[in-house]
Amino acid sequence: MIGSWSRAKSDQKGPDTKDVTPSQEANGVTEAEDYEKALESLGRILRCLGRHSFDLEERSEEEIEKEFERWAMHVLVGMSIRGNEEEGDEGGIRRDWGELTKFVNRHRQQEKSYVNRNLQDVRNVLWEFTNTVGRAIVEDQESDQQVDKYLVQLRTATEGGSFTEVKQALLSVVQGINSVIDERKKRQQERVKLLGEKLRAVEKELGSARKEMVLDPLTRLYNRGALNLQLERTVNMSFFSETPACVFMVDIDHFKMINDTHGHPAGDAVIQQLADRLVSTFPRKSDFVARYGGEEFCVLLHGANLELCQRLGDRLLEAVRREPFGYQDLIIPATVSVGLAALRSGDTVLTWLERADHALYQAKEGGRNQLCMASELRDRLQGDEPTKSDDEKEMCQS
Repeated sequence: MIGSWSRAKSDQKGPDTKDVTPSQEANGVTEAEDYEKALESLGRILRCLGRHSFDLEERSEEEIEKEFERWAMHVLVGMSIRGNEEEGDEGGIRRDWGELTKFVNRHRQQEKSYVNRNLQDVRNVLWEFTNTVGRAIVEDQESDQQVDKYLVQLRTATEGGSFTEVKQALLSVVQGINSVIDERKKRQQERVKLLGEKLRAVEKELGSARKEMVLDPLTRLYNRGALNLQLERTVNMSFFSETPACVFMVDIDHFKMINDTHGHPAGDAVIQQLADRLVSTFPRKSDFVARYGGEEFCVLLHGANLELCQRLGDRLLEAVRREPFGYQDLIIPATVSVGLAALRSGDTVLTWLERADHALYQAKEGGRNQLCMASELRDRLQGDEPTKSDDEKEMCQS
C-alpha cells in the first residue's frame, strides 16, 4: 500500500514456491519485464522534472535537480535517498513509494504556490500601470482645461483692457500656468514612485534572464547578447524602482603574450579558470556574469551598494593574484584589470558601459592589476557633489 516499503517482484519468492507451468512462467517473465520498464520510465520522468525545474524561494534550481536525481536513482537501483548506499536487506531492493509520492506532491505544491504568487504580483503591477496611465490622462485633460481658462482670461484682457489690466492678467496667467506645471510634475513623480514600489515586488522575476538565454560555449557564462538584454532590462527597471546597480568590466592583462608564449589552448584554459573565479566571487542569484568578448568579461551587480562593489572588486583581484592559472603541467601567472561604474539617472546602456570601459582603460594605463572606479562612484563614496572637472577622472586602487 502507499506509504509502505515495496520490493522488486523477483525478490518476493519464498522457499515454498510451487512449480509453475510454462505459460505461468512466461507470464511471470512478461510481468517482470513490464515492471523493469515501468521503473525505467519513472526514473526518466523524475529526471525530466529535475532538468526542467526552476528556482524557488526555498531551493535553487540546482538543488531541486539533484533531489530529483536522488529519487530517480532510488527508483532505478534502490539507492538510499539519505546516502549513497543501497537500501535493502538480504531479501533484496526496497523502494519507498509512499515517500516518493509525498516528495513529488510537495514539490508541485511549492511550484504552484510560487507561480501563483508571482503571477499575482505581475497582475498587480499591470493593474497599477493601467490605473496610473488612466489617471494621468484624466488629470492632464483637467490641467489642459485649466490652462485654456488662463489663456482665455489673457486674451480677454488683451483685447479690451488697459495696459495695467493686461500686465496683471499676464502675471496671473504666468502664475497659474506655473502652478499647473508644478502640480503636473508632482503628480508624475508620485506616479513613478508608486509604480516603482509595485515594480519592486516583481523586479527579480522581470530582471531574471536564466535559461532562455544563450551561454558562451567556452566558459558556460552568459554571452554578449544575453548581457545586452539584461543591461537594458536593468536600466529600464531602475527608472521606476531606483534600485542601485553597478557594472564591472574585467580584462586579462597581457593576454596576447599568454597565447603567444603558451598557445591558444592554454589561453582558453586561463579564460575558463577566470570564469570560475568570477562566479565564485559573485555568487548571488541576482549577479549576472557574462563573457563580453575575447579575454574580457562583464559583471552586472543589481541591488548592490557602492561599498559592496568596492569590496567585491578587491576580492576578485585577490582571487586572481593568490593562485596562478594552470594548463596541463604549465603554471601561468596572470592578473586582471577592472573598471567599475554605477548606473546613474539618465544613463543608457551605451553611456553606462562607456564609463565602465573608460575606467578599465585607466586601470590599464595606470599599470594594470588594479581596479578603477568611474568618477561618480568616487564622489558618492566620499559624500561630495560631482563637479564638471571630475567627469574625466577615475579613482584607482591596487
